[in-house]
Amino acid sequence: MSYSLSMIDNFYAAVDNITKLLVPVTGILGVADFYVSDSCATSTISSTPGYHCNWFTRMFWQHWFELDHVYLHPSRRNYLEHMFSPVKAFNGRNHFVIPYMVQIPYYVWIGKRQSAQPLTNSSKQSGWTRLPYNPAKPEHTQFSTYIYGFTWEDPQADIAALDLHSGDNIMVITSAGDNALAYAAHTNGLTIHCVDMNPCQNHLLELKLAALSTLDYSQFWSMFGIGRLPNFEKVLDTELSAELSLPAYQYWRSHLDTFASNTSNSMLASLVSLGRHNLYTTGYSGLALRCLAVVTKLLGVSKDLEQIAGASSLTDQIKIWCSRVSHNLLSSTSIHILDNPLAIWRLMGVPSNQLKMLHNEGSMSQYVRDTLDPVFLSTHISGNNYFYRMLICQQYSQTCCPDYLTEPAFGKLQEIARNKQDTTFHIHTATIVDTLQKIQPGELSKAVIMDHMDWCTPDEADAEINALKIALKQGGFVLWRSAARIPWYVANFKALDFKVEAIAVRQPNTQTALDRVNMYASFYRATKL
Repeated sequence: MSYSLSMIDNFYAAVDNITKLLVPVTGILGVADFYVSDSCATSTISSTPGYHCNWFTRMFWQHWFELDHVYLHPSRRNYLEHMFSPVKAFNGRNHFVIPYMVQIPYYVWIGKRQSAQPLTNSSKQSGWTRLPYNPAKPEHTQFSTYIYGFTWEDPQADIAALDLHSGDNIMVITSAGDNALAYAAHTNGLTIHCVDMNPCQNHLLELKLAALSTLDYSQFWSMFGIGRLPNFEKVLDTELSAELSLPAYQYWRSHLDTFASNTSNSMLASLVSLGRHNLYTTGYSGLALRCLAVVTKLLGVSKDLEQIAGASSLTDQIKIWCSRVSHNLLSSTSIHILDNPLAIWRLMGVPSNQLKMLHNEGSMSQYVRDTLDPVFLSTHISGNNYFYRMLICQQYSQTCCPDYLTEPAFGKLQEIARNKQDTTFHIHTATIVDTLQKIQPGELSKAVIMDHMDWCTPDEADAEINALKIALKQGGFVLWRSAARIPWYVANFKALDFKVEAIAVRQPNTQTALDRVNMYASFYRATKL
């Protein structure tokens, strides 16, 4: 039904007749039309991003279209979604009159009869399940994009500490999904619960899983290695959409420019993107990359960093770092920017609680030096440190990239993503406590919570540790990283009968990195006794 539901006088009868005509299980109804929303959510679809129209839009377009005997009253779409189970939907705005000023709401919608299984805010695909959630909840609506376009913890160190075995049931914070994919590529037979309160982080993981399931390696590399896919809109609609949950599809359909090359020749566009636009320059982490590019240009070290990213040996890299980069990049101006709570949250995702922990054990100047000097003095950036190569180049190379982007890992992960028998990934859009409460007591083998505990208040930490204790089996353990050498919540774990051990602690003025990121001062394990 293309631009017709809004024109039918007796639309209730029309929709009723369609339900009788469609084949019960496989019959599909497609609708493309203009609409206006109710003032409040009345259905599952109405809580998805882009659905709601503001008061002026609702009033103006409804009366404007009525002048031409076209009726956009919300009851039409509401009744459609009452009679049919949505499978996919996209809520958009038509900008054809005056771009970004005149915005006519429209929707493209696919549904099945109510007797069929609905696929709204949840999605069960071959090798993964996106658990249902309510996108209208405040804890989710606070996020309009992802904070992390790439994961900033080293999976090599995780895998060494995790001692993964087939049958392990583990929980990880989703972030960009890179490390969860690395674990699955490393060990067969895992069950991985990926949890993130930010829906956009899970949309990103879903996109990677959908791409693994449907695309070939060259397309997958283009999307997540280079961060660009010129025909992304076509690929999304024709290949990826069937694998995505409704909120994930809506998000990516509304962010088609994420994978588009920057074709603008304007000075403003060049300044904003600094010559590159791709997946990795989007989100909060993308803002950090763009700001870093500006700062390194202003400090006069951008060309030197590019030489480091291409250095053929660690010796050459060290020479460039010590003679031309270190003293400029670690200047008081750079440190002052990072020591601002708002700047460090926006640019690096460091919350105020974590910043306090850092200051309790030293200065920002010492922390930054202890982070960067060991990385550039002991790890080869162009050889195997894809984290810092990404900061400099804003994309990966096929010889220096995350595990999941290598061709052998792609083949293994594609088998997992297409597996119709076993679900490897369970994607939870929820808090850690809410997720743990849904897991059967004693079912969880291991948990990786990154630096999340640094964000918590004492009460939040106690609630989370208690939930971990219930969900973990005897001998199961939790891994975490911290900005502090001795995090205050170690005592909280011990009080709840966990054995706590430091896997690695970074000492001041060291020249040896804890791992390839070396961003955190410590790496801990807490085992349930």
